[in-house]
Amino acid sequence: MIIQISNAVDTDTVKSIVAGLDARQFSDGKKTAGWAAKDVKNNQQLSGKKSEAATQVLLDRLQQNALVQSVMRPKQVARVTINRYQQGEYYGTHMDDSLMNGVRTDISFTLGLSPLSDFDGGELVIEDASGERSWRLGQGDILMYPSHYLHRVNPVTKGSRLAMIGWVQSLVKQPNYRELLFDIEQSLKAEFDANGKSENFDRLTKVFHNLLREWADV
Repeated sequence: MIIQISNAVDTDTVKSIVAGLDARQFSDGKKTAGWAAKDVKNNQQLSGKKSEAATQVLLDRLQQNALVQSVMRPKQVARVTINRYQQGEYYGTHMDDSLMNGVRTDISFTLGLSPLSDFDGGELVIEDASGERSWRLGQGDILMYPSHYLHRVNPVTKGSRLAMIGWVQSLVKQPNYRELLFDIEQSLKAEFDANGKSENFDRLTKVFHNLLREWADV
């Protein structure tokens, strides 16, 4: 399940975070790349206390977004960082590490921090069985996808692209199970909005919670 949510974090919060970033604290992204990915990684990453404070504020906002939580069902956050791509920078095709800081990575996400008008290029491209799909994320938009996909960031051809990227261990390990739970939860919410606490709502709730009980990795 690959899902994009627009305005996952409100624009005012994102603008405040970006305004507080210190350009001098960005360093070569190769420092955190795996041994093979170093050859194809050409970007910059934020380090230091400002990075930790900024990412925590953004994570807090994502935790308050019910739809984001429904997609990921997070158990632990393995790692988050803020990266920057300036003109000519890119990240070639790579696979995210299966373990980060001893935590299994089930879901990868990218949260856009720059308005689309600030840069050209910089598409996030994901490869799956159907071929390639690409996304350009605006300020506050998030893309969440299973970490088992090969992916890349195309070169930025103009301007500067800021984003927060992260990796999550989900309560539900299997991506097809997560998708089923997401669909059922959205259906039961739609049923409640349309008909209140109906018989169908109760049955959907029973199915949802019993499947979550069966599949949750706690």
